[in-house]
Amino acid sequence: MSISISAYLKIIPVELPQFPYFDTIMHFLLLGIAAYLGHLALNKRKIEIFKISLPLTPFIVIFFCIVDEIIQLLTPHRSFDLVDLAADFFGVVLFTFLAEIQNLHKSQNNQI
Repeated sequence: MSISISAYLKIIPVELPQFPYFDTIMHFLLLGIAAYLGHLALNKRKIEIFKISLPLTPFIVIFFCIVDEIIQLLTPHRSFDLVDLAADFFGVVLFTFLAEIQNLHKSQNNQI
């Protein structure tokens, strides 16, 4: 939420002319980091959907990404972009995966 509010208040830039695809890269990184930290903060909490155990955090982060992109439709100085939404999704998936495997490596080192 703070990332989105910062963009609306123009605290963080949404584009830099000298850096192509800045906005899309930032969507990938910032939402990915939010998912990473959220997944660890929720102790890798899972939910069961159709008898499949899935991490909870990506659903929360993606929900807010979708809400934010919809709000951008109504905001004059921001714009809805499916590419940004895709970058959000891939960032969330990758960084959640990284958070998921983080302790796996530590526990393997402790067993040696």
